[in-house]
Amino acid sequence: MKIKAKSAKWSVQMNRIACSAVVVLSGVALGAAEVRPAAKAPQVRVMTYNVRYSAGDKKSPDNNWKARRDDFARTVERENPDVVGFQEVLPDQRKWLERRFPDYAFTGEGRNADRVNGEASPVAFRRDRFEAVTNGTFWLSETPDVPGSKSWNAAFPRICTYAVLKDKATGKTFSFANTHTDHKSEEAREKGMLLIIERMKDFGRGAPVVLVGDHNCLEYEKPAKSVSKLLTDAIYLSKTPPQGSWRTFNFWHWYEKELSIVEALKKPIDQRSIPGDKSDMKRIDYIYVSPGTTVLDYRTVSDTRPGTKLYPSDHFPSVATLVL
Repeated sequence: MKIKAKSAKWSVQMNRIACSAVVVLSGVALGAAEVRPAAKAPQVRVMTYNVRYSAGDKKSPDNNWKARRDDFARTVERENPDVVGFQEVLPDQRKWLERRFPDYAFTGEGRNADRVNGEASPVAFRRDRFEAVTNGTFWLSETPDVPGSKSWNAAFPRICTYAVLKDKATGKTFSFANTHTDHKSEEAREKGMLLIIERMKDFGRGAPVVLVGDHNCLEYEKPAKSVSKLLTDAIYLSKTPPQGSWRTFNFWHWYEKELSIVEALKKPIDQRSIPGDKSDMKRIDYIYVSPGTTVLDYRTVSDTRPGTKLYPSDHFPSVATLVL
């Protein structure tokens, strides 16, 4: 299996460099002075971040959207991505994010039949650096151009929002796709992601492909294995040791010490995440890249909200710097 081979390779590398690897632990918040520098052409910093939909946790004084949204935004600002894929974004959150990030252009529609309501998976990219050659939203179904459609026993309509982006400085293009696949049907997850890859190859006319999102599956499960035959999980390509926590889904649960990526990659592939719908030890958010992409660094950000044991979302964002 492709992922196993890459995992074994990383295990050897991690043993050599574990003593010097930088591990970002939960509870350590970056300061304002530690904003990540902007990526230089031809580098592109990409991020995936599930916002946790605003209709959830309304009665929680700690985890409701209004209580955490500024810390959520500051996390994005500190990582300073060029392109971001957000998931679970409801219309009120979309409007707020657009106001908070005026330097980014947003594209994407809601997953319901009216194209407005329901969760969205918008793509945001820097206006000063990129222009969208084409962009849009399609549904992960047998009829992808029919709004609100679903197939393969999916519990809800699921979508992909994409943008084929042209770098204004270099003239080079790449396809960026963002999705949140079904949480119930493995068939829907697998066929949905394969549909995305084929469509992005077509839309981008052979340009490099970056696929991000909350994929609701573990790396050894069938959807991830199928995708890994066509794209590569960026965590295995990083030129520097991947940083941060292994899990990307936290379920609002804080731990004094996170299992780091460096530590997790020493374990067998089926012992890194714990299966189960309520498990908070899952890595289910991914950044995949097409062959030929160089990954300079990779990080999952498990920082808490300043002075607390709370998180900006029930998912941690993952960030990678790419040369496409």
